[in-house]
Amino acid sequence: MDYSLNKRKMGVGPKKGQTLFVARPVCQRQHVSFDSLCELMAEDSTVGQAEIAAVFYKFRTVLNRLCSQGSIVDAGPLGTFRPSFKSKAVAKEEDFRASTHITKTHVLFTPTAKFRQLHDVEFFRVDPQAKSRGKKAGRDGEENELP
Repeated sequence: MDYSLNKRKMGVGPKKGQTLFVARPVCQRQHVSFDSLCELMAEDSTVGQAEIAAVFYKFRTVLNRLCSQGSIVDAGPLGTFRPSFKSKAVAKEEDFRASTHITKTHVLFTPTAKFRQLHDVEFFRVDPQAKSRGKKAGRDGEENELP
């Protein structure tokens, strides 16, 4: 995994106010497409790429339906998915209207401790990335093939 060292002024803790160097991940190697992911999962398996893709799509459909009904979904070794939303504040309880004041529904994912932990990671230092304004650099739609 690539990382860069960046100068940062500490805002909290015993080193508050000091300017120190902090490592940050630089994710610029490659974007693995959905098709490539399915292909990798099908390797050394009796299940084909199309079947794996079908399971992902069905999982998304079922997960969306269950979370829309308010369920927390345990996805085994991956973690849990739960529904959430943003809400606007109102001064009086009787003024609250769900259709108006509840906005931006979404699904939150909490990975299991084992899934969250990366294994066999090698670190490679790279130069810090220049800060860009607007859209993130490197997302031009091109996908890199796997080695």
